[in-house]
Amino acid sequence: MSFLEGLTNPNWLVFALLFLAVLFYLAFMRNREARRISEKFPRAQIVLTSFGVNYYGLESEPGPPLRSTGALVLLRDRLYYRARFANRELTIPGAAITSIGVTDTHKGKPLHQYVVAIRFLNAAGREEKAAFRMPLPAQWTGAIKATLIGDRASSPGPSESESAGSDSSAGASSAGPED
Repeated sequence: MSFLEGLTNPNWLVFALLFLAVLFYLAFMRNREARRISEKFPRAQIVLTSFGVNYYGLESEPGPPLRSTGALVLLRDRLYYRARFANRELTIPGAAITSIGVTDTHKGKPLHQYVVAIRFLNAAGREEKAAFRMPLPAQWTGAIKATLIGDRASSPGPSESESAGSDSSAGASSAGPED
């Protein structure tokens, strides 16, 4: 088969077009999420942003852990998540965060992977837990501690032991699954 015959092979051409379509779609979706964030928040407020973050819901929500993909934004005073497709948003004020750690369970179910668990006080004053799987979890936990938690305790409290020891402090897991 000559070079020109290879270029006109429909199998190769279909595969290449599908690959390019997927790349363009991913670039389009990321650009759309970035535009939403830049329209919602001033640049000076944004500390860190990640796209393709999996959110597993709040512990108090009924049912098994959900899995929603979207963007996570660390702002100077809060943490913000927005789902890519679903109309789902979550804002966690920095002052409400009680602890941050790493776990492999959420809502009493095994996730079969490690996620960052953030415990915080909700608007009613009750403790709540949200779980996220994100790129570079060690960088995120460090940035959240430095920006939002500061000198407050950042290790899991006594209620974190309910998950049978599967949670650990993010600082103690530096040699763990996130490296």
